[in-house]
Amino acid sequence: MIVVPVLILVLFRSFGSNHFQSDSKKWAEPSVMRSNIVTSEKLSSLKGEVLLINLDGVKSSGNLSTGKSLDITPDSVLDRNNVKVIHKHNGPVVLSSSEPAVSARIWMLLSQMGIKNLYILSNSTDNEVFKNKFRPDTLVRPEL
Repeated sequence: MIVVPVLILVLFRSFGSNHFQSDSKKWAEPSVMRSNIVTSEKLSSLKGEVLLINLDGVKSSGNLSTGKSLDITPDSVLDRNNVKVIHKHNGPVVLSSSEPAVSARIWMLLSQMGIKNLYILSNSTDNEVFKNKFRPDTLVRPEL
């Protein structure tokens, strides 16, 4: 008797629209290869109408002439209406934030949900920029 309701719940959970995909290698590869990063110079070269998602939650300056923008806070990205707008958009989706880590986290969440053609707007395409030269510790520990 209990098998039928459990089976129905498992099927419902498996085919539901709000589950995350589990193929971590597939969605982590663009992050490692930096193919999910786009600079403002290369923004116009993206094919299709661009949806710019401003994650700072303040009204954007409107400097995007190739598409439309959505101003939301990071904690409201997964609201039903916002996810619907992102899923229905036919073209590249670009995440923008004053904090690069916020854009990266939201990129991970949305890419796990199966959203394709998703990018992070950044000023730099360098994998990691070190601002300080590495200097080993020069203090010598005295022998006892």
